[in-house]
Amino acid sequence: AQSYCQGVIIELEGLRFQANLIVLENKGLDVILGMDWLTTNKGFIDCFNRTVILTHHHGKTIK
Repeated sequence: AQSYCQGVIIELEGLRFQANLIVLENKGLDVILGMDWLTTNKGFIDCFNRTVILTHHHGKTIK
């Protein structure tokens, strides 16, 4: 059975984002945020510049 952590707060540049996480066996990863999370947080993946742009629900954009 998989373990879940619901309502986890992830703070980036002083902005708080909420995520529901699935606990994985030790794979050497800290956190994987998927397409659903990126969609919820208006994520934009800029491959050329190797950045992810997020828009907080208050409207502030961060890279």
